[in-house]
Amino acid sequence: MEEKYRYEIKMVFDALRLHEVRSWVYGHSDAFHVAYPPRQVNNIYFDTIERNLMMDHLDGVANRSKVRFRWYGESWLTKGAQIEVKIKESQLGYKKIQSVPDTIDISKSSWAEIVEFLQRDSADEFSFLIGGLKPVVINQYKREYYVSMDGLVRVTLDYDMRAFGQSFGFRPNTSFQQMLQNNVVVEMKSTKNNHKRIADSLAEFPLYCTQNSKYLNGMESVI
Repeated sequence: MEEKYRYEIKMVFDALRLHEVRSWVYGHSDAFHVAYPPRQVNNIYFDTIERNLMMDHLDGVANRSKVRFRWYGESWLTKGAQIEVKIKESQLGYKKIQSVPDTIDISKSSWAEIVEFLQRDSADEFSFLIGGLKPVVINQYKREYYVSMDGLVRVTLDYDMRAFGQSFGFRPNTSFQQMLQNNVVVEMKSTKNNHKRIADSLAEFPLYCTQNSKYLNGMESVI
């Protein structure tokens, strides 16, 4: 289905320019406005023992994927959670999503308990993926959500990023953070059918477009 594919254009720069970025968003001719209240995003990323998913990103493989467990809020108790397989095919991407309505306290559970919990609440495909991969990093960040007046283009701002390496231990590391660059990531998103529309919107941002992966940023600090 064509509509599941979307463009995701990322721009990265120093977090000290966050207020400047907000002014660019609000001053844009697309009349961006707040689409959803800001919130904290939490992710557990999974990979193979050999870090094959990470290596695909580092090597610039055109068709690649990421697997993560995501929830929202400033708590280790999962809320509004879902398993996501984020698939990239050249310049376009889409997600496969499995909702996880039950909750678990990440800070008080072992990895065996967390994996069992995710597999129990997952369909076959997602359960198989989680069972065959290992948790490698947890990251957290604040996210602001904006949408254009016509609803065709969305913009998110991500900042205050933290990462916790998970290469060792039977329980999640929720205490010892990794050193990360203090950046803010601007991401502009629209569906495949709106290629020209997103290009026109992007042209008004006086920022340099670059590839960015919060998973890779977190992993670079733990390998």
